[in-house]
Amino acid sequence: MAARTNKTRSKRTTSPGRPTKGEEVEPSAAVNDALAVLMFGVALLLFLALISFDAGDLAPWTGFNQKSVPNSPAENFVGPVGALLALANYILFGASSFLIPGVLMWLGAAKLVAHVRIGSRMLTGAGALILCSSALLHLQPMFLQGSATVYFKLFGSPGGFFGKLLGGSVLQALLGTAGATLVLIVVYAIALILLTGFHPLQFMHLLGDSTRNSIAWMKDYLADRAERKAFSANDPEPTKKTRAPRRKQPAPLDADEPDEQIPAREELPLVFPPTRKIIDANSRKGRNKSTGKLEFEVQAAGLETAEFPNYQLPPLSLVHYDDSADGELADTTELVKTQEVIIETLLSFGIDVTPGDITRGPTITRYEIYPSRGLRVNRITALEADLARATRAERINIIAPIPGKDTVGIEIANDNKTLVHLREILEDPKFSDPKKRIPLALGKDVYGNAVIGDLAAMPHLLVAGATGAGKSVCINSIITSILFKFSPDDLRFIMIDPKVVEMADYNILPHLVVPVVHDPKKVLLALRWVVNEMERRYQMFAEVGVRNFESFNHRIKPEPVTPDDANEEPESEEVDQDAIEDLARALEDGDITPPDAEEDDLFDQSAPIPDRIPYIVVIIDELADLMQTAPADVEQAIARIAQKARAAGIHLIVATQTPRADVVTGIIKANIPTRIAFQVSSALDSRVILDTKGAEKLVGKGDMLFLPPGSAKHIRSQGAFLSDEDVRALVHHCANQGEQKFETTIQDAINNSDSQQEQISDEDEELIGRCLEIIASDKRASTSHIQRRLGIGYNRAARVMDILEQRGILGPSEGAKPREILVDLNDYA
Repeated sequence: MAARTNKTRSKRTTSPGRPTKGEEVEPSAAVNDALAVLMFGVALLLFLALISFDAGDLAPWTGFNQKSVPNSPAENFVGPVGALLALANYILFGASSFLIPGVLMWLGAAKLVAHVRIGSRMLTGAGALILCSSALLHLQPMFLQGSATVYFKLFGSPGGFFGKLLGGSVLQALLGTAGATLVLIVVYAIALILLTGFHPLQFMHLLGDSTRNSIAWMKDYLADRAERKAFSANDPEPTKKTRAPRRKQPAPLDADEPDEQIPAREELPLVFPPTRKIIDANSRKGRNKSTGKLEFEVQAAGLETAEFPNYQLPPLSLVHYDDSADGELADTTELVKTQEVIIETLLSFGIDVTPGDITRGPTITRYEIYPSRGLRVNRITALEADLARATRAERINIIAPIPGKDTVGIEIANDNKTLVHLREILEDPKFSDPKKRIPLALGKDVYGNAVIGDLAAMPHLLVAGATGAGKSVCINSIITSILFKFSPDDLRFIMIDPKVVEMADYNILPHLVVPVVHDPKKVLLALRWVVNEMERRYQMFAEVGVRNFESFNHRIKPEPVTPDDANEEPESEEVDQDAIEDLARALEDGDITPPDAEEDDLFDQSAPIPDRIPYIVVIIDELADLMQTAPADVEQAIARIAQKARAAGIHLIVATQTPRADVVTGIIKANIPTRIAFQVSSALDSRVILDTKGAEKLVGKGDMLFLPPGSAKHIRSQGAFLSDEDVRALVHHCANQGEQKFETTIQDAINNSDSQQEQISDEDEELIGRCLEIIASDKRASTSHIQRRLGIGYNRAARVMDILEQRGILGPSEGAKPREILVDLNDYA
């Protein structure tokens, strides 16, 4: 992979930092590889020229060849050019010339293998290393004594011109031989650190470990060879024999891990991160084109009422792929180029990083970078605006660090976004996992993995986002996921749609408990039925001795009653007629009042306990409209369902396009921990949904943040897409298998509210007016209070209270407590 390279720019006529029209940028990957190969080639040529130098190859004009005619052919491996090149190096640097090919080989390896940018620091270290070596050789000629050596013949010093100038004329004259030698040794060590990035002692430690390991391996090898040789001499027909295991050679220490005994004291540039990978998460691998039904764990037959015994789950052929909307394969050159722009931009601010993996998702591409050792990641996050300018990105998001990794992720929106089709998620093996009791196909994350939630584990879900961000499509995907697994006997819906049009297609589903509720004034009746059903189920659980929904449905069923037992007549009890007459007289006089309907025992002890009961999923499409009608009652009902309904098999999905604090209140958020956030307009709205910012940086059209249950880290993913035609085809398939069978109690309550509102006579209006005067004066509203003050029967008083509740004047009944007064009644006094 390519490392970072400097961009070549033409002359600018505009301010620095702004690209001009004539600016040209070389492909960094090609330039990097070409420079590395060039360094290897030059180093090898120079080394061959140096070791094969012969003064006889030089031309007479150089003055170093005593022959009248140069050698033909030349003795030098690189010919006459190599002879001249070696001569120049020996004259300038002496014996230190052999360091030059070594340095070039090191720089080429660092550039090609370790992705290290060759900057001024490494070049300064290389130059200082060669000059210090030349000066040291001049000051200490005992290393290369003898006038017969080529260095003395050419210049009279083993350090060449620069060695004699720097070591003799400057340092030796000022500091003496000992002082100059000490200074040069210190500078030599510093130059070695600048060039290699290794502390000298650390390098010696690594070299010593490698030497010891090599010696140990050689000893084992020789011992093993001697053992085999002795065994062959004693046994001419050798058979398999067990030998002691050979000691393994310890793996070399990683260059980017400092030695424990010698801590790194500076930022080391030469690190060896894992090889960069480019992942295109949009490619579909092994698409399953089966049109059959999804296979799930076999459900036990029979629920509370097995009204759809022949129901068939819908086939996958009802949802389609839109191949024309698939994105093209990623252009790896463009991805690498963008990552290089990021790295160069950070480097311009003094932040040295190395490239990591690149993952192209459906909506965004994540570029990973490895910060250098000792770098604070908040320095990278502070440059978010500068990185957005440099990459010309629509939206940018920095994850520092990526959870579970040691890299920093920079997410940039793709120019061409790719749809994630719902069928692709439905075909994923995780969707059919029996551990997920109510699987929800949500979408795909940036790595291409399916994001599938389990509503039974959530156990409730909040979906919020701005208009057009993908919230309605997400609700359709959730409903579709459930329809592909559950029959009407296994799961029932209660759908509340104040906007009327969002769930109109689902109004013919056989899974509905009641027709889709559109009137906000009737929503409280539906929610109240859910609360009553929850309490009824808990009483059934207590009756049979189980704790939750799953235990109830999988309990050992009681044996059926035999005909002999059924024919036995129950013992009759004597009825006290006098007590009945006294009770009726007290009711007429108003001395006692019957309890409200809500206070009645919800569980009829004489009714048979069903073998199984279905899941109930309540979907509220727009919470903001309901909170405007009766905020206190809606909030209380939702909170009560969310707190207790999980064990009863009742789950709640709430959606809103107005994520304000007065809509998504603290009580609702505290009881709904699992949330999905689509694009919002501000960081404040994001905090209302997720308790953290981030949703304001989404790019819309299904781009979402999913906060799983029990997790503090959200998952960025692209929501699954489902067309309206597929929704209608799926709903019609379900509706054609049986007629709708609504729950009579909730349907009668909603119908009665309509009839009561329509059939109010003038006499009733007069009674309502008197009732309002009493409530305004006494500041108390209850059925028994009105009954006593007006001297009317219980049924008429209860009907008046229900009418006032429908008109939004009074709140719903709360047991024995008085009803809440929702309006100012001073005008009625």
